[in-house]
Amino acid sequence: MNLKDLMKNGKVKGVFVKTMAFPAMVILTQQCGMDFIFYDGEHGILDEERLHDLMVLGNCNDFPTIVRVPELSKREVSRILDYGATGVMVPMIETKEEAEKLAGWSKYPPIGRRSYSSGANTHYDSSGAHSANMVEMNERTIAIVQIETVRGIENIEEILSVDGIDAIIVGPCDLANSMGNPDDLMDEKELEMIQRVSDACKKYQKPWGIIGKMNMLRYFKDDLSILIGADDLGILRAGLKNAVKEYEEL
Repeated sequence: MNLKDLMKNGKVKGVFVKTMAFPAMVILTQQCGMDFIFYDGEHGILDEERLHDLMVLGNCNDFPTIVRVPELSKREVSRILDYGATGVMVPMIETKEEAEKLAGWSKYPPIGRRSYSSGANTHYDSSGAHSANMVEMNERTIAIVQIETVRGIENIEEILSVDGIDAIIVGPCDLANSMGNPDDLMDEKELEMIQRVSDACKKYQKPWGIIGKMNMLRYFKDDLSILIGADDLGILRAGLKNAVKEYEEL
């Protein structure tokens, strides 16, 4: 079962990576039981060539990769999928028209208008079998809208109605900024906003998730399909603190 199907049928868990761009992170993430690895191409420090190599490694081991690109553009969406990403997420989506652009650039005809090219996305197979490849990639490619503004939530049902949009992920930090309350992500009004996303996703039968702290994931645990609470810097920090504690206990 591919990652898209897993999202539809249960909960999937991943680790959010901004800095640890090396093969061991891919291997350890899979070995430890994560369902996918999520690279931050918006705020992270990952260069294109390294990201390509890491995604090829993941694909060779049947381990999916999702990438957040920095902006809604054909170049950003198409290139990351051509590099072999399983899923692409665009931040700050606020309208149906923006969601339609994401779907169009991430899916091949007849769903979208993605330009065809073989490469990492086809495991560097020889040219040919274009129709079969496009069908297969449309089935497994995940186009994800990130909702992180009040306007995006106000338009959530129109966004979810777009054919080719597969999932929604909420960004609670920027949502709080949009609401003028950046220091309390568990504010009742923000939780109500996120609940609107949950209710709309249930109505349209599309999976949704949160990139956030474990307390927020725990609050919505009965509704979430995509869990992204662990991040590379947090894992490293916790491991180092634990090591220091153990040293001090000696």
